[in-house]
Formats: sequence, structure tokens, C-alpha cells
Amino acid sequence: MNNIVVFGGTGDVGQIVVEKLLAQDRIVKILTRNETSKSSHMNLDLIKGNVLEASSVEQCIESQDIVIIALGFNNSSLDTMSRGTANIVSVMLDKECNRLICLSAQGAGESWEHMPDSFKTMVLNDPILTASFKDHTLQEQVVKNSNLNWTIVRPTEIVNEIESGGYCVNGYKDNLTFQISKYDVAQFIVDEISNSAYVNKVAMITN
Repeated sequence: MNNIVVFGGTGDVGQIVVEKLLAQDRIVKILTRNETSKSSHMNLDLIKGNVLEASSVEQCIESQDIVIIALGFNNSSLDTMSRGTANIVSVMLDKECNRLICLSAQGAGESWEHMPDSFKTMVLNDPILTASFKDHTLQEQVVKNSNLNWTIVRPTEIVNEIESGGYCVNGYKDNLTFQISKYDVAQFIVDEISNSAYVNKVAMITN
């Protein structure tokens, strides 16, 4: 069974992914900048470092690992997601580690053109949101150009709701909310580790 590396494993979605993987008895590694962090689970390895430093990323990845990127936007470094992802991809290629699942956002890349005008106006009027979607788009380009076995996960608006037990992928049904619980996003990522249903594809997910 492959070990799993989760970059962004202390974030809103990343920490839920980690919890779900540990519940499956998977071995999980997290890169953290917190010096005082100590693992409370025998299958969880916390590695101190910064995703923006290639040397830190190198400590985390081995050839047979599965890598999940769930990096969040950082106001102090507007290209954290794309730069961090570039470091991760570079190390994966060097170590011949092939499987990558990357959390992005609906509205990134070509999906921007399909978003409602009200959404575009909201984003363009908010410098932080504008920078975040720009960085997600750059991040996706890095992933798509990597020659890895990648999956890009584009959730609609992530909300702090209870887990629904399901999600809709790349399709539409009646009464879609165009919101998705962070727990359902995490479950999709965990499911994709097992079934690899969207290798070299972008998966738009919503409830």
C-alpha cells in the first residue's frame, strides 16, 4: 500500500483528508512549518519545512508515494500554490514519483469563462480573490504540463457543512447548490486515491 504525502495537510480540506486516510490505516506524511507540532498518531509523520523550499519538499517524497496538494492561498506570498506546486512536481519527477492529486477551485483555468457574471464581478472587485484565482490557474498549468499521472479537483464553493455522503462530478442534476461541504471534497480526494477514475482529467465537483 502506497504512503500518502499531503501538502497543505493542516488546512481546512487537507486536515480532513489526513483524518480520513488515517482512519483507513494509511501511512501519511505532512509538511508543516510549525516547530512545535508533534504527531499524535502512529501512522502520521510530521516533517518540518516550507513548501516554497525544494529541500523541504525533498524530505517528504519517495518514489512510490501518492502526493496530494491541498495548499491554501497565502496573503503574504501571492504565488504560494503555484510555486509550491512547481517544487513538488520537480521533486516528484526527480524521484520518479508519478501519482498527483491537486486541489484547485472552480473558476480557475478555462472554467473562468463558464462562471456567472456575478461571480466574475465579485472576484475582480476583490484583490485577494483575484490573486487567488490567478495563482490557482498557474498551479493548474504546472500540474498539466508535468507529465505525471495527475488529477485536478475543482470544487464549487467549499462550505463548512456536514458531510452529505455524495458529490456530483462533471455533471449537473436538479437542485444543485453549487456549494460543497469540505468533508465531501476530502472524500472525493480519498476516493480518487483508490479508484483513479480521473487520471489526467479535471474533476469539477459539487453537491
